[in-house]
Amino acid sequence: MRVATFSQSSTILQSALETQAKLASNQEQQVSGTISSDYAGLGTDAATLVDLEVSLSRSEASLSVAEDALSRVEMTYSALGGISDILTSMRADVTAVLTDEDLTALQVVAEAYLEDVSSLLNTQLAGRYLFAGSNTQEAPVDLTAYEATDLTTTDSSYYTGDTYVQTVRLSSERSLDYGITADTEAIETAMRALSYAASADPLTTDDVEVLSDLLVEAQDGVIALQSITSTAASSLESFISSEEEYIAEAEALASELNSSDVAELIVQASSYEVQLEASYAALGSLSDLSVLDYLF
Repeated sequence: MRVATFSQSSTILQSALETQAKLASNQEQQVSGTISSDYAGLGTDAATLVDLEVSLSRSEASLSVAEDALSRVEMTYSALGGISDILTSMRADVTAVLTDEDLTALQVVAEAYLEDVSSLLNTQLAGRYLFAGSNTQEAPVDLTAYEATDLTTTDSSYYTGDTYVQTVRLSSERSLDYGITADTEAIETAMRALSYAASADPLTTDDVEVLSDLLVEAQDGVIALQSITSTAASSLESFISSEEEYIAEAEALASELNSSDVAELIVQASSYEVQLEASYAALGSLSDLSVLDYLF
């Protein structure tokens, strides 16, 4: 018959089970390298971690949007550079005109340049037309029915888009305009000059001087548009760099909040093991006790 040690044994057993649970949690933290697999195990740091994760999610979304916008801006800048190069070539061809035969050759060249500019204005990136305003699914330039009838009358009938300027929203407080439409003044001037040079019947030497001035005006405007897109690109690059730095720092902090200290855990585990050994030894001693030990 055992001595009435049930209450004492139960207390020691309960303590041993609690220590064993702590040791199991300790070992899990050592293996995973994290304090907890859920917020409940983080105590007061849980709210901080949640806030960080929400902020990180927003920053990553803003970063993705900004990177997409930067790609479009860079492509737009490149297309404008191509248009400027065409205008440089056209100006050289106009300057070289001396005879009627040169005028005929100039019209052939102008037609080819007009097609090239049209192609650049119909540039796409990831299925979006860059110079179409909000109508990004339709080519913004259609030369089918377009023919400038003089060098002085504004005519953007080639344009199928709208006046919307593409904007990227970087945060709740900040947005950035970056879009260029194919009917903007500089581009319309370039299109008019090339169209008239290509289709005038006849193109005369009197037209050449006006055409030359118009090409200079158009190219100056296109270069100005490049400057605008360059500024937008710089702003986006700065924003992207700032967001990347923030994300790296926030991720490091979030990781730190839920990272376990392995060295400390090893010390704790050793203490738990000692406690368990003591508890099991005490339970063993109690289980060996008998009334008979005290009767004789």
